[in-house]
Amino acid sequence: MPRTIAFLNKKGGVGKTSTCHHLAGTLARQGRRILLLDADPQASLTQGFWGPEAMRAIPGESSVAALFDPESEPIPAALIRPSGLEGIDLVPGSEALTPYNHPDTVRWGPHQGGMRDFLAEARDGYDLALIDCPPNLHLCSWAALVAADAVVVPLQAEDYGAQGIASVQEAVAAVRSHANPSLHLLGYLITMFDKRLGIHTMYEATLRQLYGAEVFTNPFPLAKDYKEAVAARLPISHYKPKSAAAKATAAVAGELLERCETLGTPAGSAADRRVA
Repeated sequence: MPRTIAFLNKKGGVGKTSTCHHLAGTLARQGRRILLLDADPQASLTQGFWGPEAMRAIPGESSVAALFDPESEPIPAALIRPSGLEGIDLVPGSEALTPYNHPDTVRWGPHQGGMRDFLAEARDGYDLALIDCPPNLHLCSWAALVAADAVVVPLQAEDYGAQGIASVQEAVAAVRSHANPSLHLLGYLITMFDKRLGIHTMYEATLRQLYGAEVFTNPFPLAKDYKEAVAARLPISHYKPKSAAAKATAAVAGELLERCETLGTPAGSAADRRVA
């Protein structure tokens, strides 16, 4: 069954976009069909594949912003675009999403279900749909949680990088209580990890003590190859497929799939849908 996974942390700079970018490439290289949704108004994931000029040229109505417009009824064929790499398609982001990503929950009602309804129709052609969320818990992140089967929380093994955990836990609990009761926490994924740094090993141990098996066994290491790959508009699997970074990404991808196998019925099935 296809799965939808939201990558979310209230803290910025912890590797959410990079995680989606590199995991998509690795999973595609393994023969899986991946759909990416760039739900961040900064549209960094879209830029990572196509560059900033191409991102800015995308009309708002042809981007993920269309999923938040209650006057729009977008069809998958109109929004899903080939990424340029085999096995990866993308619903591009756009700065046109910015006006929708407001923090006032009273205004969320007519906008929060569009992504869920879109994916219910679109994702049957894919093995996984990965949603890159903005570094806040406003409408775009809420809508992603409403649409998702599971959420992964990328975080750094240091004080600033781990500060968003409590807020994400509260958001997941709130979504479960009403809009998406089948939402799962797939796990906390440590990113930019440097085992040579004592502060990283200390925080890793603390995270594992606090959250146990909810912490991914495999981390994303701190490696310049990831940054070079994005600069080349490629995932690490396509940029340096034999590198240590590519092997680490493959380990995370394998664990991600294993964790997905433990989930129940994917969100979006008739039994699980509720009015958000």
